[in-house]
Amino acid sequence: MRVELRASPVLTLLTITACASAAGVLFWVLPLPAGAGCGLLLAWAGFRAVREQALLNAGSAPHVLELGQDAEVALRLRCGTQLRGHATERRYVSRWLVVLTLAGPGVMQRTILVARDMLAAGEFRQMRLWALWGCVPESARAGS
Repeated sequence: MRVELRASPVLTLLTITACASAAGVLFWVLPLPAGAGCGLLLAWAGFRAVREQALLNAGSAPHVLELGQDAEVALRLRCGTQLRGHATERRYVSRWLVVLTLAGPGVMQRTILVARDMLAAGEFRQMRLWALWGCVPESARAGS
């Protein structure tokens, strides 16, 4: 199964809201120089998270996932680098997102977060099935 990831508006909005709220709290709670500095650092970290995870614009951002049998995963990054590994047993699957941890010789360990709006509905359903069972049943492929 091959899926191409696209930017997630929902994940972008949630990340911006969380980081802006946390930066505002730090600015309000801490004395002025420390609060402003911590708030700016948190805003910068939020910008990086949005760019890399939600908008998938960074060169190191995941672009294409190829999910195979026995938890094998091929990951192509936006810069064109191809990584191969396997999905560890540590996975999170819900109606809204799938989180996979990849491990392997060239991957070290990398966590991939796929939100529901990053894929078409049928592709996201198949990815959830693959993450839960390690394969996509033929009936699920035919139904999408």
